[in-house]
Amino acid sequence: MEKLGKRVDIPLRLIKIENIEKGSRKVRDTKSNHVLFFENVNDTEMVIQMNQKFHKLVIVNCTGSHFQVLDSAVLSTKTMEVFNCKNCTFMFDEVDVRVQRFYNCTGCKVQMGDSETLIENFEFFWSNCTNNEIQRTHIQFGVDPNKVNLLPVEVVKSFIVPGGPGNFKCYFEGGKEIKILPIEEKIRSAEDLLEELKTLEKGNEVFKDIKTEQLGEWYDQELNEYEEDDETLIPKVKSVANAINNGKCVVFYTGAGISTSAKLPDYRGPKGVWTLRSKGGNRKDTVELSQALPTYAHYAIAELVKKNKIQFVTSTNLDGLHRRSGVPEDKIAELHGNCYREVCGVCKKEYLRAFDVLLDRLDRWSHLTGRKCSCGGNLKDTIVHFTENMPQREWELSIKYARQSDVAVVLGTSMNVQPAASLPDKCLKNGGKLFIVNLQHTPYDDLSTEKIYSKTDKFMQLL
Repeated sequence: MEKLGKRVDIPLRLIKIENIEKGSRKVRDTKSNHVLFFENVNDTEMVIQMNQKFHKLVIVNCTGSHFQVLDSAVLSTKTMEVFNCKNCTFMFDEVDVRVQRFYNCTGCKVQMGDSETLIENFEFFWSNCTNNEIQRTHIQFGVDPNKVNLLPVEVVKSFIVPGGPGNFKCYFEGGKEIKILPIEEKIRSAEDLLEELKTLEKGNEVFKDIKTEQLGEWYDQELNEYEEDDETLIPKVKSVANAINNGKCVVFYTGAGISTSAKLPDYRGPKGVWTLRSKGGNRKDTVELSQALPTYAHYAIAELVKKNKIQFVTSTNLDGLHRRSGVPEDKIAELHGNCYREVCGVCKKEYLRAFDVLLDRLDRWSHLTGRKCSCGGNLKDTIVHFTENMPQREWELSIKYARQSDVAVVLGTSMNVQPAASLPDKCLKNGGKLFIVNLQHTPYDDLSTEKIYSKTDKFMQLL
């Protein structure tokens, strides 16, 4: 564990992908300082793989191409700019791209996963564009992204963007109905964009003088874990405590980091599942889900819920430890499921077991556990896999409380996975406060009222 020092701002680097005709390509191994620049990419399938990190996406002078940015990609600026493109499709699968600018584009389609919590954050700016569409979509169920070039999507609803000269702004009010407004003020011009790209290209020269080891240290900032000393930490915890005491709707958001002290691995930490898998390794110092017990942080949250200090908990963990620690069913949304929970496919009755129901699962996609409900219906596990929708009840409750909240506390998550990562900062629209407690940097640190580098058990003990 490292002490938190001054974060090094890595120089931006322009990554050019250009002059491709009728091809198919997958983009991977991107870095948070990369500006991905596609130029003269025609009739091509271009897929930016899952879990990529980059600064911004710029697409220029392309015709007839499909661009897909897959689940959990992180754009640090949350921005895409498109100039002089024709008949192209830009699809974002659960990716937070809040600013999308289009200049001189014709016949293009923007496709977004049909998730209200993400969509309501998006703004689209159009300058001298004609015959374009914004589409809300679903990925076809059961598709393995590793076995196809393009993910097949189903269009839920299409919206035509006004064409002609002038500038327009579009956004989804409440994540539902689209609003289209003409804007008088000058928006960022295509000339400004192209000038910026030229400057970035010249700036690439700086990387010739940077040693590989130095660059590796810079990139490790995203992976490294940091812990603040008590002198720094305690005043921050007091600030959180005051906010909770004065809050009208306090929501806690938890990820895998809250369960690491129960010897369950996280995903994106230095010894996380995905981190080690990318290096061909795996952890051996962990326990099975059924052996894990709730941590101090789990019990502390349950106690604060009991005292009505916390109004709701939203978790992306499937380990079931919040329910086992005493958080009632009506006070939590387990967005990715619960390994101890199975539900009847007919009457929807819930069974909370003392064992991991996944051990008896017949197959991944049917979710059938082989057991029967008292009504005779088949029981299914509740785990959410890639391409599957969030459970409706849990998702609706998490959005409801996110929009009502005036205090949001995030515990032990890298905030990379969407759409869950876009929930906490909704409290800011109510004039609320956002606190992020995590050992690593997150893409939402710049939006937080206070970023706290601490282990979750220690933070909750102090709280």
